[in-house]
Parts: sequence; structure tokens; C-alpha cells
Amino acid sequence: MNKVLYASDRARVDDDYRIGNGRRIDSKVEFYNSSGELIWEPLHNKTVIAGSALTAMKLFNLDRHCLDNTPTYDQKLDLIEKASGSTYPTINVVDGNNNVIGSMKDESQRIILGFCVGQGGAGLDISDVRNVEYASWITPDNLVPFRCIPVNNDDVDEEMYKGKKLLHLSNGDYHAYYFKAFSNTPDLVQSYVSTIGNFSDVVSPNNVYSSGYESVADKAQSYVELHLKITNNDCREFFIAGSGLENAKINQISLVSGWTKTVTVNKLNQSGSVVEKDIEYFQDIRPFSIINIPNEILSSREKSISCIYTLYF
Repeated sequence: MNKVLYASDRARVDDDYRIGNGRRIDSKVEFYNSSGELIWEPLHNKTVIAGSALTAMKLFNLDRHCLDNTPTYDQKLDLIEKASGSTYPTINVVDGNNNVIGSMKDESQRIILGFCVGQGGAGLDISDVRNVEYASWITPDNLVPFRCIPVNNDDVDEEMYKGKKLLHLSNGDYHAYYFKAFSNTPDLVQSYVSTIGNFSDVVSPNNVYSSGYESVADKAQSYVELHLKITNNDCREFFIAGSGLENAKINQISLVSGWTKTVTVNKLNQSGSVVEKDIEYFQDIRPFSIINIPNEILSSREKSISCIYTLYF
């Protein structure tokens, strides 16, 4: 009689990581002020439901519709040049003679490409930081735009600021930019712990599985480091134009995934002239992970924050 064995790597309810943080992909998030001082002790994000779907889709080449269980920011915010089925990137399908016989959606272009910030992660007290729920995101109402500029004076750098929405405020029409690109190019780093206790020895394919490394096998790491910048211009203009600068604060940061579409737009150049420019717009934007932090007050126009967001795989 044959015996069928079932194997699963689902966490048990008593696994420490499951009840401790449920991060799924480990992380370290560090916040620094403009003087380079660490603001908060290293914190950890949580991968949310849309991020899990993206990871599974990439690993197993699943149909992109596995993402459709969650909404996009494009539609909920009614972004300018928002994504639709007709604009999704496609690749040609060819036959044995290299004749094009059709096309299919190209999900390979979807990556983690930026971040957003919000105000729904904490109460008034510094200790009142809310837990991130797996089936959650920074709600559109809680998003804080990085830039908010009058339409007729919009010289925002759209190479860095993304997710443009038209806002009708009491004192005029504004372009709000809800997403921002990273300040560095993400790259995978794999290393061992060195003899002095720092990770610096590059993993070599010649010895990664060799005898003698077993003792440090639990001291190796693979990670991608992301640089997130909140400048002294970010996250203030929306409040200045509305409820007042004293209300400017953030307590949530979310990495977002999507793909890009090149769009020709009219922009002001440095001399104030309107010129045509090709810009990569974020499309089909969904959250990947969220971290909630104590309120970071941004009422000072001098304050800036740098964040090193490290994802371990």
C-alpha cells in the first residue's frame, strides 16, 4: 500500500515569526534626519496581500489576473493617465516561422518601483502606532501627496514624482503627486559575515556550498537596499494650500509595485517656457508592503528624512 505524504511550508500558528510580525519577506527600515542621526531604531515592514500576490506571480509565472483581487491606486485616485486594459504592456506571440500570431500581457515589466506615504498609521500619542493588517493598504483618503503645485505653475520633476492627480481646491486647481521613485538603483547583494563581524565577503559560486562554510551558513544574507528620500519640499504643499502647514505629518510608508508607460507631456522648463517631454508614468499601482511609524511632524520647512529600506530574501 502506497502512503501519500503531504508537505507544506505554511507557518504553524505558534511559529515566532508568524505571531511576532508576519513580515513574510524580512526587512530593516532605518530613518535618518538631515544631520545623519538615526531617528528611529530599525523597524520592520509587513508584506500585504497585493505584495504576496506579486511575489507568487513572479515565482511561478502565474497569470497576472491573480492580482485583480485587490484594487489599484490608479483607479481609486483617478490619476491622470491611469492604467487600463488597453494600455497594459504586451509582447508578441510568434509561430515557428517568426510570424506574429497574437499578443499577450507582459507582466514581467511589473516591479517594485517606488513608495508613498500616509497618515493612517498612528494616533496622537507617540506609542499609539497601529498594527499593519495583511489585507490593507494606505487608504486613498490617508495618502499624503509629495508635491502639490498649481496647474499653471507645474514644474515638478516627473522623473522622480509620480501618480499625478488633478485636485480642485478652494483656491484653484492643483496637480498632486502621490508616489515617488527611489533615489538609488536597487541591486541584489549576497555576502557572508567577515572575520571582524561585518557582512563584506562576497558570496562566490566557487565556495558557496564548499566545506568550511557550514559554520557561517546562518550568517549569510541576500538583500536589496532601497533609498527613500523625503526632502524639505515634500509633503507640505498640500497642507499649505488647504488645512494649514501645522497639520503636515506622516506615519505610514508603503512600497508600491507597477509598470511604466512613456507619455509625452507639456512641462515648464527652468526658464519658465512650456516644452514637450517624454515621462515614464507609473501604471497599475498596488501596495507591496507597509510600515507604520510614530507621527513624523513635517511642519518645519527645513526638515528632511532619509530612509534606508532593506529587504532580505
